[in-house]
Amino acid sequence: MKFPTQKLNAYFKSTDPLKGIISIWGDFGVGKTTFALQTAINTAKIGKRVIYIYTKSNFPSEKIDMIQKDSFKILDKIIFIQTTNFDELNNIVFNFEFLILKYLNESNINFDLIVIDSLTNLYRIELNKDKKEKNYNLNYQLNQILANLFYINETYGIEIMIINEISRKNFNDQIIEVQSGGKVMKYWVDFSIKITRTEKLNERKLILTEDPEIELNNFTLNLTENGFE
Repeated sequence: MKFPTQKLNAYFKSTDPLKGIISIWGDFGVGKTTFALQTAINTAKIGKRVIYIYTKSNFPSEKIDMIQKDSFKILDKIIFIQTTNFDELNNIVFNFEFLILKYLNESNINFDLIVIDSLTNLYRIELNKDKKEKNYNLNYQLNQILANLFYINETYGIEIMIINEISRKNFNDQIIEVQSGGKVMKYWVDFSIKITRTEKLNERKLILTEDPEIELNNFTLNLTENGFE
């Protein structure tokens, strides 16, 4: 995948596909979708094929046009799928291998990147503290989704980027920020990039960690209407 910043591209400079799952997470409105769309578009620009799953109701058509003015030139390299149901998301990911093999067998086309934006917003909407059995099933589905994504990465060399939401928990009388999905997410995710605000209005700090919580690098970028610069 080709990130919207040279510092990250330089860090993951290997020509081999990135092994494992990378998670982009942070608070509402910090630019997670912008970062994901830029990565998908940049990856398509260099001739690679992308599957992009969007799980919210308002498809970001305007944002795509702002990032890539002549987006029609690269849209044939990106398959966009929209879903607003967690069960449907689970079924889509479960059937990824059939889609991959179909394209390989019929057109000799392989995909290079899968993006899920966002993996946990539908999961969080359906969580209910008073329905333990339903929550158990949701956690099981989340685990299955991540397991399937990990399998696809390992078997077909397709890079995996997930966008994740933020949760706040009380730990030793302090409120800490963690990724949604708890231990399930921690088990399957290899690298994380947390996007946070700074004191400057349009500046964002990106913190790269290798789980569990080993900080590898951090740097700042500007977020403009055309994306990260």
